[in-house]
Amino acid sequence: MSPNPEAKRTPRTELMEEIKVILLEGGKRPSHQARDELDAKGIKVTAVQDLAAGLAVLEADRNHAVLLDLDLYRAGIEAVQKIHIMFPDAAVIVMASLERLSVVDEALRQGAWDFVIKQPDLSHLQEIPQAISRSDERKRLKAEAERYQEEAKKFQEETGRLQAEIERYREEATRLQAEAERYQEEIKKVQAEAEHYRDEAKRLQTEAAPHQEETGRLQAEIERYREEATRLLAEAERYQEEIKKPQAEAEHYRDEAKRLQTEAASHQEETGRLQAETKRLQEEVRHLQSALQESRDDRPKEQAVDEVLADIAEDLKSPLAAIIGYLEIASTIGPDRAEPNQILSIQRIGALARRLFDLVMNHTGALDIEAGKFELQKSPFEIHQILEMAVQDKKGEADAKKIEIVLEAANDLPPISIDAVQIERAVEILIGNAINLSPLGSTITVSSRLQGNEVTIAVRDSGGGIFKEEIPLLFNRRKKLRRRGADINTVGLFVARHIVGMHGGRIDVQSDPLEGTTLTISLPV
Repeated sequence: MSPNPEAKRTPRTELMEEIKVILLEGGKRPSHQARDELDAKGIKVTAVQDLAAGLAVLEADRNHAVLLDLDLYRAGIEAVQKIHIMFPDAAVIVMASLERLSVVDEALRQGAWDFVIKQPDLSHLQEIPQAISRSDERKRLKAEAERYQEEAKKFQEETGRLQAEIERYREEATRLQAEAERYQEEIKKVQAEAEHYRDEAKRLQTEAAPHQEETGRLQAEIERYREEATRLLAEAERYQEEIKKPQAEAEHYRDEAKRLQTEAASHQEETGRLQAETKRLQEEVRHLQSALQESRDDRPKEQAVDEVLADIAEDLKSPLAAIIGYLEIASTIGPDRAEPNQILSIQRIGALARRLFDLVMNHTGALDIEAGKFELQKSPFEIHQILEMAVQDKKGEADAKKIEIVLEAANDLPPISIDAVQIERAVEILIGNAINLSPLGSTITVSSRLQGNEVTIAVRDSGGGIFKEEIPLLFNRRKKLRRRGADINTVGLFVARHIVGMHGGRIDVQSDPLEGTTLTISLPV
């Protein structure tokens, strides 16, 4: 059926009138400017002050999307988890400033569908309709994937039933063939008997000359035997025709099974498309790194490269987040519905996508630092809570290399005034660098303790270590320290040292090429 031509001419603003959004900002009402911006785009905003009110609106009308501000609503992660559990089909879109992207990443893992980076001039509101459209597309793709899986299951059951039917027809054909052969043997016997009776008839005819009446009786008997032989021959031919019909039907079922197998194979093309997209992003990052390497000794050119790097990093964020979201959907496929190598490929693509996302965020942070745009938001916080979150975020990356992260955090440390999000980011950079340098199956230890007037956080690995002459270059984002299998993350270490330095602290390096490396963060109490 062709689509309605009138529907094609429907303005986009009319379609937007159907978008309904629950705005959850943690007790703060949205500004008139924000409401006007959303109303102008045909978005109906229902502002709520707490999670319970938002859940009540969703219960009444499940066509709402949820827009949650992670900067203003501190219990945002718990809210995302609860909405995802109670209303798994509700599209949850989170907003956060650029410095809290690690929190956005956690929200995406806990069930958020998409995210929008907040801008001071509220220009990020322009992205909300696109984010809702992407969420609707994700919901449609998820439903379509589930439908394909259900159809594939039905096709498998139907194929099994058809194979059983084919086997039954084969057995029936074998039985009929055996019966036909039995009838053929019977026909031969009857033909032999008929031949015997013909001979007997000839003999009787010879003897019948003086016995005409007896001859008539014998001729009638001979005719009866001839008719019986003809009937048996006709029945044998009928059985042979009956055998041909189940054979043709079995061939039809074989063709149908082949068609279903071809149709099931087409569902694997989506996984191949995701792999191709990830490879394309890797090529862009390699190209970016090559441009930075060529511009080391040319400062005006470095500034131009930094501008290109900022544009590319901004362009990579959204597709990387979308790829991670699609991979989380694909990772829900059970081993009974996919080959082991397909599941392993999805897991490896997910790890590479997250690694690319971290690389983009490190380059973006480094550029903000050099541009003087990096700010802190300090408040008293427990160090052991930060370490637990950082280790949990890096667990999946470590599991991919079968590396165990051991946390030895002291629970009696005093709270200190820090920007918890940025310190967690710095610790994750150190753990990620240790994972890159550590061999398969090794152990990384993350520990904390009080030393005088300082709280120290140490990340120790058992990798190849860092040479003494390389230590001065360790925090230079424009230097590349190559290692077999993985490079040292100098860009990330540059960002980590700046974060710690803004807190009045430092990062110390102890390394032995034979025993591994220990990076220690020291923060004043």
